[in-house]
Amino acid sequence: MITRRHFAREYHAEIAEYSATPVHTFSAEGAKSRALKIVVEPSGRSRWSAQFAAPDPGRRALTALLGTPRLTGLCVVERGTAFLGDVLDPEDFEVVPTSGPVVTAEELPAESTLLLVTPWAITAIGAHGPLWTTQRIAIDGVRIDEASGGWVRGLADPDDDEPREFAVDLVTGRVSGGAVVH
Repeated sequence: MITRRHFAREYHAEIAEYSATPVHTFSAEGAKSRALKIVVEPSGRSRWSAQFAAPDPGRRALTALLGTPRLTGLCVVERGTAFLGDVLDPEDFEVVPTSGPVVTAEELPAESTLLLVTPWAITAIGAHGPLWTTQRIAIDGVRIDEASGGWVRGLADPDDDEPREFAVDLVTGRVSGGAVVH
């Protein structure tokens, strides 16, 4: 089982509780009017605000503020759409291409990797941005159980009658096992 750990950060970020207009606005293709508003305070720098709009994922999806292997890196996930940027350059957040809506994420400080997990695949984020996205691992559901020795292991389709174990090489994104999807 993965022990929850978080990346060190040189900023404080939180979801905004107010309705003031944010300074920065980011929108993914197909986004609706609803948006997540956040406030970020980088260490020793001025505070800034932003909003992130995403399309409706049509299923349960993650909304979260996640650290990255970079001390000033921030991954904002709004309704399953991930936006990645550096808090020192708040105008340059970009959508992270994933194979579907992000439903969970794992910060792996020992491996210097942030994993964004969709119902079908995993996308890895390193200190300088996206590293890889796996091939399709599951029909509908990916559960990560362990990360060690440069590998992440888990179950494809954990709620199915026949879940299948898989392992992913954290350097290359190569998958061993999982559900056979054609």
